[in-house]
Amino acid sequence: MKLFWNNKTVNSGNVLELLFGDRKDTLDAAEKLISNMKRGANLAMTKREVRFFAKDLEEGKLGVKYSYHNFYVKLLRKFLDFGFIEKDVLIWDEKRRKTNSVYQLKLQPIPERGPQSGFIKQCWLLSKGWNDYIRA
Repeated sequence: MKLFWNNKTVNSGNVLELLFGDRKDTLDAAEKLISNMKRGANLAMTKREVRFFAKDLEEGKLGVKYSYHNFYVKLLRKFLDFGFIEKDVLIWDEKRRKTNSVYQLKLQPIPERGPQSGFIKQCWLLSKGWNDYIRA
C-alpha cells in the first residue's frame, strides 16, 4: 500500500488505488469484479461464477484483459487478506432450493466517528472509504 494516502484520497473514492497502486489493468479488473458482485441481492458470487468471471477477464470479454493467475493471486487474494471479501459464506439459493458457498463483499464494522490520529485513523479511513464505495 502507498504510505502517503490521506482523507482526500479516500474520500474521493480512490480506495482501490490505495490497495493496488496505479496499475490500470488491476484497477479495471477490481472494479469489474465489485460491480459484478454488487448486482446480486447478497453482494456475492458463487465460486463457479468467479471462476468463469476470471476466465472472461483472461480472454478480454469484459473489456479488460487480465490473467487468470493474477486475478486469483494478486487481486482476489488481496481482497481476502484485507477482509473486504469473505470466502465460503453460506447463502440460501431460493431458485435451486439449496445452500451455496459464495464469495461475498463485506462491509467493515467501524464506528461512525473515527479515531483522532495515527495508524488506527488511517485504517478507519480505508474501511470507511471501502464501505462508501460498496454502498454507492
